[in-house]
Amino acid sequence: MNWRERLWEQNWVIPLLPNYMKPLNEPALLNEHTKEFVYEAEEFISDLSALSELPRLNKTFKRSIQGFAYKIKIKQKKIHLEMADTSKSPSNIKKRVYITIYRKNVKMENGFGKIIDSTIYYQFNGKTVVRNIRKHPLFLSLFHHIHRLDLSLSGENVNVEELRGHPVQEEQNLAPAEDEKGQLKMLLSSAEHTRNYYRAVAPDIEKSLENIYSELLRCTEDFHLLDLEEKHHMKRMIQHDLPNLLNTFQSLNETQKKEKYKEMISTLSNMTNFLRKQADDLQSTRMDRMNHLLKLNELRYSNDSNK
Repeated sequence: MNWRERLWEQNWVIPLLPNYMKPLNEPALLNEHTKEFVYEAEEFISDLSALSELPRLNKTFKRSIQGFAYKIKIKQKKIHLEMADTSKSPSNIKKRVYITIYRKNVKMENGFGKIIDSTIYYQFNGKTVVRNIRKHPLFLSLFHHIHRLDLSLSGENVNVEELRGHPVQEEQNLAPAEDEKGQLKMLLSSAEHTRNYYRAVAPDIEKSLENIYSELLRCTEDFHLLDLEEKHHMKRMIQHDLPNLLNTFQSLNETQKKEKYKEMISTLSNMTNFLRKQADDLQSTRMDRMNHLLKLNELRYSNDSNK
């Protein structure tokens, strides 16, 4: 335990700390928008950890999705994460988070890279508030994902023993980054579980889930041709958006279900169409490649036969 953590355990000291060291304790931030804000950051970091040819240093990666903007800077000595609500964010409380951590092989603390910065800036009641998120349960898992990224950059695997004593959210997966075949297997397994678990909700929903699963199977035939963002979008839909949507719908009372039923079916139809478009694009890519190879071989071997 470092000196900052010892200070945080002394409640009487907290009001005396500078703002950037005061632990975040704002109930207004404990909402679905903040959870989604963190979830998308975790997905971004996990996607980078899974890359087989990730540049080792001096590289910046960016992602913008659903009103959130993310930036990760990888340097020789540090990893820096910046995440923020944009003007399109549905959150009423706009926030910006900065996390900077030493690479584990440069400076280590409690088995992790030493934390340099872990602050959140947010607008509340017309004022900008600065607080520390190091020990906040909503943000804690981010540090583990950055740790996993650091290990991936160094060519190491996550040591489960290191993670003991560091609580994380139950939903987070701290296993080492899987290869593409493993990701694909997990994606299909999630889709199959969701289909089987919610198929009894209503006949139309069962049909929609079958369509989603069918189009997903088409996509898996050329899964390797998808780029990073396309894989992320697909994984997010199957493992996050779809089960959350169905679970929330199932929690409604009968009157509420009738009121939202058409919108529910429409949303599931949109998900099917998204996967269908991906599958069609992949099929088109395959045909383009086939046509290219046919022309190439025709030129190559027709010339040889005419000699």
